[in-house]
Amino acid sequence: MLQPARAIFLPGWLRGALLSLAPLALYAACETRRPEPAPAASANEPSPNASVLPAPLAPGATKTTARDLTHPTPDSSSAGVPEPPRPIREDDTLPPEGELRAAPGLSLEARLRWLDPPPARSPEANADGLARARDKTGFELAIDLSSLGRLRVGLSRAFPFPSGTELRARDDRFGHVLLWPGQANYTPLPPGTLRAVLDETRVDATPLSEPVVAAAGSGNLIGIATQRQRIENGLGRVELEQAVAPSAGSAGALLCRFVLELAGVAPHSAACRPEWVPLRAEYTWASGARLELEVTKLTRRAELPTEGLAVPPSSAVPRRAELPVPPFLALLEERELGELHSRALPPPDKPDPSAPKLGLIFQNRTDLPRYLLIDGVPVVWLRADAEWLVTGLKTGRYTVQTRDLFGAEASPPKVLELPARFNVGDEAQLR
Repeated sequence: MLQPARAIFLPGWLRGALLSLAPLALYAACETRRPEPAPAASANEPSPNASVLPAPLAPGATKTTARDLTHPTPDSSSAGVPEPPRPIREDDTLPPEGELRAAPGLSLEARLRWLDPPPARSPEANADGLARARDKTGFELAIDLSSLGRLRVGLSRAFPFPSGTELRARDDRFGHVLLWPGQANYTPLPPGTLRAVLDETRVDATPLSEPVVAAAGSGNLIGIATQRQRIENGLGRVELEQAVAPSAGSAGALLCRFVLELAGVAPHSAACRPEWVPLRAEYTWASGARLELEVTKLTRRAELPTEGLAVPPSSAVPRRAELPVPPFLALLEERELGELHSRALPPPDKPDPSAPKLGLIFQNRTDLPRYLLIDGVPVVWLRADAEWLVTGLKTGRYTVQTRDLFGAEASPPKVLELPARFNVGDEAQLR
């Protein structure tokens, strides 16, 4: 097993976005106080950038322009207008929430999926086995929106976290908390860290920006009328579709912030409004790759279980810049991998001398975690500078590829005849 590299490398799309935002970051730095010295690395060794967080966001009054007419700005001249949310900080110890009162809300089922077409199937491919594998390895989200102003997002096993990990948010704070399995610990996630947490399993900050927001017509999803918006910034473009849902209360805006932070959008964006719930977001990254977040089911609840809404729970202890240790994630069992093809082919006449006797060795030589896709199905999540032996596959030809969680960076598809070795990344990055 190769040891993880300690140097930090940024993918091309993120380097471009950072360069485009450099003047804005320099201006913001002049307006804020100097950050405190960086803390010592935690037990799970976050990157050196883990404490370099964006300056606290100052959500002032947002000007109403022609591009924001999809959501008119409400009248805030009356007395009793609540204070704007305060950003969560990396070193925050949030006041624990005790018993919350019962309140209505919404439960959603959603999924993330890459939008580029799957590779052509080989003659030996088993359509039923591939379909079952895709269903099992889907990036599923279980979402609760409480009219109390609380958001809970449960993550399926395809995400690189132990089972039971959740993301939560509250309407008086910008940012999120990541709740560890068993609810004994939580990690404060300041605005700008969500993308790196999900994609790289570390609390690094991505600069956030106020995007251009334009109305893009109306539509209909799962039988509900929607309004469409086009949102653009340095990372790419988001086609966002939202529906009016009064029972969600201010939690609709919390889900919108979650959806848009994945694209580097500041949480006080004019695109997010209370009682509006995102039902679909199509991301087009600067690389041209596309990703979709889509709600597949919406259920109105007279009362949501209050024990799953506290931010944070009363028994949870903060863990600064630490995350649950991600497992080496094998998404399919050997039996399920064997069902991807209906029959085995004879082994190659001249096998690769570096290949295993059976199966496929996957070596991730990049500086970031990657998913290994076989015939379009993610089968393994692997850390940077590590390798994994995939066993259970029948001998034959398979199309292999790697991707990050958001699909922004992908290796070219490659047809391999098993048994084989598949390396991705630059050998010069090895230490």
